[in-house]
Order: sequence, then C-alpha cells, then structure tokens
Amino acid sequence: MDSNDLFPPGLLVHATREQIAAHLPKIALMQPVTLVAEGVVCAPRAGHDLARKGYESCTLEMSPLAAPAGWPDPPSRTAGRWFIRSTGHIRAPAGYLELTQVPGDGFGTWSHSTTVLCLEALPGLEAGPAIDLGCGSGLLTQAWASTMGPVLAVDLDPHAIAQARASVKIGRPSHPVVFTQAPFAQVLPESHAPVLLANVPPIGHREITATLNDSVRSLLVSGVQTAQADDVLDGYRRRGFQVIATTVSGTWRCWVLVRV
Repeated sequence: MDSNDLFPPGLLVHATREQIAAHLPKIALMQPVTLVAEGVVCAPRAGHDLARKGYESCTLEMSPLAAPAGWPDPPSRTAGRWFIRSTGHIRAPAGYLELTQVPGDGFGTWSHSTTVLCLEALPGLEAGPAIDLGCGSGLLTQAWASTMGPVLAVDLDPHAIAQARASVKIGRPSHPVVFTQAPFAQVLPESHAPVLLANVPPIGHREITATLNDSVRSLLVSGVQTAQADDVLDGYRRRGFQVIATTVSGTWRCWVLVRV
C-alpha cells in the first residue's frame, strides 16, 4: 500500500503479542482495535495523519483489509509507559499502563504536548495524595490514581469534569478520585495534599502561588511556553520551591519542583 494514498478501511499488522508490545508506539498511531490470531487489526482512517506516521515507521508486515475496522474515538497513542486508548481500542499489552478516555471537550487530551510531558514526568514525584488543578479531560488524574495515590480533581469547566469523571469510571484506577468544580483559590488554602499537579496557563500558576499553603511539598508544573517560563518559575521560587527536573517539547515546558 502506498502511504500517500487513502488508507483502506482496515489494516492488519502481522505480529505476535510480544511484537505488538515491542512496536506499540507505532501500532498505536494506526489505531489498533482488534487482536486476531495473525496480529492486530487497525482502523487507520480513525486517525489518518497519525496512522501515516505509524505506517511509515513500522517495520512489521501489514496487509490492507476491505472490511471496515471501526472508528474509535478519541484516537490512541503512547506517552512513555502509558497506552492512551478509547473504549474502542485494544487493551494495553504487557509492559504498558493504560489510560482510557471518552470523547469530550475537556482540555488536556493526549494530543497536547504538555499532557504528554506531564505523563512522562509523574514518576519523578513522591507517591501519595495529590490535587490535579485544572484537571481538564482527566488524563493526569487517572494516571495518578492508577499508580501514585488518591486525587482531588479540580476544574471550573463542567464539561471537563463530566469527561474526566466518565473516563475515570471506565478506567477504574486503583486509588479514589474526588471531583470538584471550583476555583483554585477556594480549594488550595484548606488542602493538605503534599503534591500539586498543575498543567495550566500562566494565569493559573499565578493563582496557585498566591493561595497554596505550606502542606505542599512538590509540584508538577506545565502549560507554560519558553517565553513565560521565568515569570512562572520565579513565582514558585518565592514560595520556597526549586526545580529538580525539566522536560521540553517544542516551545512547551514541564518541571518537577520540590520545597527546599
């Protein structure tokens, strides 16, 4: 199949289960929907631009399929050790953790660079209770509750809360999640959570630095571009935090900070 042509309704990637796991970052882009004896059936038309990248980089044998393979929504991909999927995709293979997302309008779906940066940075934080400020679509909330501890997920947007709540219900993380629709300034002064997750724009970080209390020991900070980095970090430094890790994607930044 010429990758410059429109993808067929289905695509069979010939692979063992071990090969699927080894090649998942590329297979995920082709939208894997069904495991079969010969490998995995993908629905490339559900994410055409993503599927093209996966198809052009994957070295496994592939065959076009005439029958429609489905239309999973939202599209799948990997982010570090995470396989981000809809309910229409295959489950995460061995070696990957799974995040399930339903369609919705919340900010922070996997397609945003800062979400990927934050997911990759989570292991740099200490496990325990956390607050996800501006939880958006709920991926960070779900990831924290799956691996690190309980979460209070906060957002002003009722659509984001609805999407995040529905995704968490399907994902069934091992730790509890509580949702609240409220401004940061209403939640932070009374919070005792030692960890804050904040993938929000600079105005949100200014609100955080103005209202967080001394119980916070570490932070995951993102939603910030290079030109805004100094102002945002200076606000946290004035509250007694220092950067211990930095990750970058284009002009976007993500930091892990701890109180000194």
